[in-house]
Parts: sequence; structure tokens; C-alpha cells
Amino acid sequence: MRTVGARLALAGLLAGSVGQAGAQAVEPPATTQRLAWQQQMDQARRHAAAGSNYVLVLPSGVFVFYNNPRPFCYTYMIPGAWVGAGENAYRSKDGRAFAGVSFGLPRDLDGLEGATLVERARTFVTRQYEQALRQRLAGVELVAFESARPGTWKWTAAPVTRGDHQIRSPTKIIVDLSPDGVVLITVAGTPDDDGVARGIIQHLRTTSDAECYWPVLERMLKSMLGER
Repeated sequence: MRTVGARLALAGLLAGSVGQAGAQAVEPPATTQRLAWQQQMDQARRHAAAGSNYVLVLPSGVFVFYNNPRPFCYTYMIPGAWVGAGENAYRSKDGRAFAGVSFGLPRDLDGLEGATLVERARTFVTRQYEQALRQRLAGVELVAFESARPGTWKWTAAPVTRGDHQIRSPTKIIVDLSPDGVVLITVAGTPDDDGVARGIIQHLRTTSDAECYWPVLERMLKSMLGER
């Protein structure tokens, strides 16, 4: 059997499917009297007020900030070199690897089968893959995933056979933020998909503090743009 590239298409399908604010790339600063980092902070505040992510795509990784405490603030980093590939989705420059992060709130998972948020997220992921493949999946389960954050689970399913092709599901990680929600992380096509997922989890932070992660973002922008 040979594995086909369809797993990347499936990965993209699920990257931003649940209750996720739209990601916004950094725009060039306008010509004003304010310093460049101040202009970017102004832009980030506009995104936050609109309920959108503010994203910095750098050679070392993708840095994402959601600084709106409704319902909670978060920040994370996807390590590595990536380019935007749609809402909350990124691909390697050669197009072979994929990474995506989305957040699911309790209301997004309401009515799905499962006694907990994680179990309902499992149902959501399974349904999305089954709809894409147009067939039922076998061997679906959640297994504990070792990472820097407790309450992390890996969704797995048996490969799907199509003729002489075998379609394997990409790495799909569910991080439990109960009672606030869950994080869905998808990684495929890298030399170490689980390792990339662990890197994302290592940099994941959430808070309900009204200050959010503005100080962190300000320090980053000052370091990047300096006093110009």
C-alpha cells in the first residue's frame, strides 16, 4: 500500500473549523508620526476589538495573539518556517507540510456525542473526516499525548484504503481547556509531526486577565522594529 497526499488536504479541512476568530497577517505600517511598533500595536488592538487574531509570520515561527478577553485571551507559536494557507492554517514553503490551530468553545461542540468537551471534540473531528472521505472511520480513539500541558490527547483512526492507496489521518491533537473549551492542533508532512505539535503546546498560553498578552506583543514589536 502507498500513502497518498490526501492527508494534507484533510489536515487543511480541519484547521479552522471550530469557533475560531479569523487570523490576520501583519500589514505594513502607514506613514504617520507614530513609531512603527506603535502603529503595529494600534493595528493589533483593532484586530482584538474585532475579535480577530494578530499574526506575526517570522522565519523562526508563526506567533499568534488573541488579545480579547471575550471569552479568553490566548497566544501560541508554531515553530518553523511557514507561509499562510487560509484561516488559521499554514504550509511549508515547499507545500509538503501543514500546521493549523483552532479553538473550540463549549457552544461550538454543543449537541455532539460525548460526556466531556474532549469527547465531543473527538466526535467533531471524526465527523469532519468522515464527511471528507464519505465513509465511516474504524478504530477511532483518543490516547494520552505526552506534552508540556496536562490534559492533552491524540485523536487516531485506522487508515482508509482506496484501491491500492492508503489514506492516513494526520496528527490531530486535542488540548483540554475545560471549562473554557478545547484546542485542536493539526500537523502533517513534517519530519516529526508529533514534535511540532509538542512545540505548539509548549508555547500555548491562555488567560482571562484583561491585560491579556499585550506586554508580550509590545516587547516583540519593539525588538523587531526598534525606535523607528
